[in-house]
Amino acid sequence: MGSAENEVSSMQLQVENLRTAIREISHEISNPVGVLRMATYFLEATNPSPEKKSHYISLINDSLDKIEANLQRLKILRENPTKRISEIPYPGEASTSPETQTPLS
Repeated sequence: MGSAENEVSSMQLQVENLRTAIREISHEISNPVGVLRMATYFLEATNPSPEKKSHYISLINDSLDKIEANLQRLKILRENPTKRISEIPYPGEASTSPETQTPLS
């Protein structure tokens, strides 16, 4: 295989890795957004007890944390687009060595 063919193959792999990452992170951001909408709806539409209000606020904070974590993963991917999404841990997670990573299919 020639140098140009290797470069094209590498670029195709990089594009596929980015597509996979975008799909996964989009999904992981969509779920917390749904929780945010539901929690804010219940806070606005009902007169929740202090316990329920605290629960909804906790849901909102947890969802925002998940969105922030995924945005951090996107930043890492932007800085190193050759990484696979499976190689980028969530902030606060211990990363595993590349030897133990399973490649994306």
